[in-house]
Amino acid sequence: MLKITINGREYGAKKGETVLEVCRRENIYIPTLCYQEDLTPYGGCRLCIVEVEGNPRPMTACTLPVQDGMVVKTDTPLLKELRKFTLQLILSEHPYSCLICDKTKECANYMECIEKEPITFGCKYCSKNGDCELQKLVEEFGIKEVPYPFHYRKLPVEDYDPFFERDYNLCVLCGRCVRTCAELRHAFVIDFQHRGPKTLVGTPFNMPHLEVDCQFCGACVDACPTGAMRERYAKYLEKGGEKTKTYCMLCSMGCPINVETKKNSVIRTVPEQEPLCVRGRFGIAPLVNHPKRITSPLLRKDGRIVEIDWNEALDTAARILNENKGRTGIIFTPALTLEAINGLNTVAEIMGVEDFGTEVSAFDSFEKICFEKKDKKSALIVFNTDLIEDFSVFLLKLRKFFNEKPIIIVVDPIKTKLAEYADLWLRVEPGREFEVFNLLLSDQKCEDLAGIKKQDIIEARKLLLRREICVIYNPKNMQSIPSKEGLKCYPLVGTLNYTFITNANMPHINDIIKNDKIECYYIVGANIPVSERIRKVIVQDCFLPDFEFDLFLPAAMFIETEGSFVDLSGKEKKLQKVVEAPKNAKADEWIIKNITERLDFEMAKSPGYHRPQEIRKQAHEKVSKDYPFSLMVRENGYRFRNKSLSEILRGFQRIHKDGCLWINPADAKSLNLAQNSRVKLVAKDFETVMPIYVTDKVSRGVVFAYYEPAKGLIENRAVRIECIK
Repeated sequence: MLKITINGREYGAKKGETVLEVCRRENIYIPTLCYQEDLTPYGGCRLCIVEVEGNPRPMTACTLPVQDGMVVKTDTPLLKELRKFTLQLILSEHPYSCLICDKTKECANYMECIEKEPITFGCKYCSKNGDCELQKLVEEFGIKEVPYPFHYRKLPVEDYDPFFERDYNLCVLCGRCVRTCAELRHAFVIDFQHRGPKTLVGTPFNMPHLEVDCQFCGACVDACPTGAMRERYAKYLEKGGEKTKTYCMLCSMGCPINVETKKNSVIRTVPEQEPLCVRGRFGIAPLVNHPKRITSPLLRKDGRIVEIDWNEALDTAARILNENKGRTGIIFTPALTLEAINGLNTVAEIMGVEDFGTEVSAFDSFEKICFEKKDKKSALIVFNTDLIEDFSVFLLKLRKFFNEKPIIIVVDPIKTKLAEYADLWLRVEPGREFEVFNLLLSDQKCEDLAGIKKQDIIEARKLLLRREICVIYNPKNMQSIPSKEGLKCYPLVGTLNYTFITNANMPHINDIIKNDKIECYYIVGANIPVSERIRKVIVQDCFLPDFEFDLFLPAAMFIETEGSFVDLSGKEKKLQKVVEAPKNAKADEWIIKNITERLDFEMAKSPGYHRPQEIRKQAHEKVSKDYPFSLMVRENGYRFRNKSLSEILRGFQRIHKDGCLWINPADAKSLNLAQNSRVKLVAKDFETVMPIYVTDKVSRGVVFAYYEPAKGLIENRAVRIECIK
């Protein structure tokens, strides 16, 4: 233990600690602007300067390691004067008229001084007003004037990207956004440009964030101490009055989030500790407050949709289910609470329903994702999944648990974002991933295989040599990979409650859809094709489905209810109710419970979903003259219940290309198709119409689409493409 004297008192310190860290631990205040606990100290703002005995000049506390016997002063008249001088210099390149105005307190009530500068200069019109760290420092230092010429950068506001905009006229060059992007997210999207007074923060060649693979996680926005980076959606909403911790249910990670609310309205969601992905950071508040959200029960009467009360809705639901004994299929999204899923199981048992299932299949093996510190050199083989786009938070956690950067080999027919940054990308032919897997880990002679050159196989084996191998794959995108001795195989899905549902051996929705005996559907949060043979459809969701229904039951969202769910690692997490559901929307569990109470309990019970089920395998039809294209279908991690996020939130339309058919430029040219042309996709047992997305991310002869049961896009198929004129 080291000894350090601060302002006349002796404190203990650990080796490697900085003076600032010791002061913060001991509640000794030192002002900072560029410092952030989880980032490498930068020393750029110079506000944390301290006097050190034996040193002729003040030193920055954030970069100063503690030495045994060190004597430090943090609050001398000289330091106060130097800090004030430094802050005035910073203000000379930041609009400061409101910051030093003597009418600041009255301004909020009367706005009498708002015309003294353009509106963009006024603190009262800045989204950071009240939360701005610069604002607080000016008040703390008592600055009433800036004796230096004001330099306005005259930079245009960068508002052409989704989710957040940037006004670098307000930037103080603290570097927190740059370091956050590099150190916490490993994205390196932004950095400092130029030198001296022309220094700015920006992307390479000032390209839009959309074109430089920004993940739009919002970590830079959360790090910014001023209004230089600001969230679009919550920009002009009220400041959140309360913060409530709960969990995000938009993907299988189940990240902890803080929800800012005021007057039962959700303002924004921010990270509890570690950065979120774009879905958790920018998707929740717009979803909860969406104008197209349905908040009252709806019933089809005489060909018209009318609002009804809950008593009539529940009675109608029970009557429909009672009338269709033995002919009802219950289909639900895995993204429900465990209490709601168990409630549905009770309904299925009461009704004797065997066709009770979801989008998750049973697989050969399952090994929980466990984050254990790896001391060995490791290599990741990633099959048919994009860790950057779909599992960015998981990838960040994975990187933390390796002592050094692991080798990453991607085996994938699609050029994913991860494939672009991997040590090696093996572009395998669709459906032949397992053959490549066996060749990589065997002693067989290397040869060209499944579209992969012999030399690439040799290179992959060299990279894997003397490393602990972890295989990551998405079982919803390909057949399961059995574990081998000394080999860790982790199934990685975007589905919540995965372990719970796979252990229950429920049927897949495709099996339920193909059952000709079913005449009634009870659909909870799922989106499926509804055939003409179905006479009655009950939908329980937040948004209207894409098909006709007889009864709609409005459901609450996950921040409006209590309950539990199982995350990717198999850990059960408890939701905290943050706000009340709007108007007449109710929690899924409440709706299911009240329907159950109205059902005919004289029905014979069935064993529900706890019955043996044949394990599904990913089929891959061979292409033929009639069906010359190989269609790849993959899990869409950007869904909420029955809707894709891009369908209801504009920002997600620009970053996630679902709802369209990906096709190689050469194939598009041979079919005389232009970008966004609409085509008919035809398989042996379904057809659907979709726009195309022309990209070299797919190879010739292969087309790609995200999982969409309502359009028949459920599994890999051989298809043909017909042009629509």
